[in-house]
Amino acid sequence: MNREQAWQAATAWMGTLADLDGAAAVLEWDRETIMPPGAADARGAQLATLAGLRHRHLLDEGVEEALAVIAESDDPWQVASARIAARDRDRARRVPESLVRALTEQSSRTVAVWTEARGRGDVAAWLAELEPLVALTREQAAALADGGDPYDALIDLYEPGTTYAMLEPVLSDLAQRVRPLVDALAGAGGPPLPNGPWDDATQMALAADIARDIGFDERRGLVGRTAHPVTMGLGPGDTRLSTRVDTADPLSSIMALLHEGGHALYDQGIPDDRRRTLAGDAPSLGAHESQSRFWENHVGRSAAFWERLAPSVAAAFPDAAAGLTPADYLRALNRVERQPIRVESDEVTYDLHIVLRTRLERQIITGGMEPADLPAAFDEGLAELLGITPATPAEGAMQDIHWAAGIFGYFPTYTLGNLYAAQLADAAEATVGPIAEVLASDGTAPLLAFLRDRVHRHGRTMETPELMRQATGEDLTAGPFVAHLERTYSTASVS
Repeated sequence: MNREQAWQAATAWMGTLADLDGAAAVLEWDRETIMPPGAADARGAQLATLAGLRHRHLLDEGVEEALAVIAESDDPWQVASARIAARDRDRARRVPESLVRALTEQSSRTVAVWTEARGRGDVAAWLAELEPLVALTREQAAALADGGDPYDALIDLYEPGTTYAMLEPVLSDLAQRVRPLVDALAGAGGPPLPNGPWDDATQMALAADIARDIGFDERRGLVGRTAHPVTMGLGPGDTRLSTRVDTADPLSSIMALLHEGGHALYDQGIPDDRRRTLAGDAPSLGAHESQSRFWENHVGRSAAFWERLAPSVAAAFPDAAAGLTPADYLRALNRVERQPIRVESDEVTYDLHIVLRTRLERQIITGGMEPADLPAAFDEGLAELLGITPATPAEGAMQDIHWAAGIFGYFPTYTLGNLYAAQLADAAEATVGPIAEVLASDGTAPLLAFLRDRVHRHGRTMETPELMRQATGEDLTAGPFVAHLERTYSTASVS
């Protein structure tokens, strides 16, 4: 088999994997947006069938020779695809198909129950489904770890090569550096925006406008609405992002749109002709999160961005926005306050939420805590780190979809994304000019072009540390992120 034949065989094999992933993503998008609650069990069975088929195809022995040939190629996309295939196939051999199907089915059921139980604060209903899901996840983690640390095995699914021993010092150091900032700045900023009402449909129309403004291509995707904002790449030319709507506060929708927009732009920035290969994605979730944090925090929390957006908000909401200035939006947005909801938190307090979740889920996976202990432990941890206690279960351990979906080991990637985003922002300013000046003179296009060149177009041809080192000229460090917090949230800048 020559190299051309090997690549054709490998791409056909990878294309089937991509199609199965895309079909599952369509079902998941439908589940998060318009699926009726009564379809939860059937949807779980459908997703489990696709997961089983994918697992079986991933382990197809007929592709071994092709993968061995392209592993010696001089094409970085071929080499990366072979490397990723070897990694994924090794993992798949450790986890039986029956467990893959059971996890998929149970996670779908748990998400459906969580969606309804969260609204009414029904902890018992949520835990009744979470307990079997955790049992299955522990089984998966033990199989993947093969005698090693089970939580590390789950982290590795999202941030390859990263361990808890590597993360804990970073998280602890950030917590120590950030908590004094919280104490100094708590209450700084302006009052919330007037309590509208900010019309529901108008917010969604504005969200679509903002997505277009930052470069989202609606010919190759769409903007939707979910309870928990999410972005899904369903395949080449089909990237979907969603936001949430709070009729009392339009900032919630705007910032969620920018966050998910960053993810969506990354998906759309990977060459379409590479998307059906294993290398046609981000190398890790920390890399993906760097893009959402760049747009949400380094662009969306800037004065220049609100100088551009405020007239559109005023035109969309002539009554609710009457008299509001760009500075009013910025002060309301950059208010620093201790509050229980992670996705609504400001940048200064956000990573304390991640520290808490990372420590709790490690205990859950390693057996140091049972699911039934999670609500109380969450409340105690939030009180220790932020000095507040959730008023309801929906503000506590039930607030995030991740655990209900069986996603453990994911939360640390948010902090890694924050660190990488700050480094990328510094590199962008050194390359295309100060972000404020670029937004004022040329809009968002130069920033997107920078990210396309330094990050998006490379897919998974490099691991995240190397990708970010080439993009920013630095190894991972917390310095730029802490400097950004101190600069953005100084008492003078938010008061």
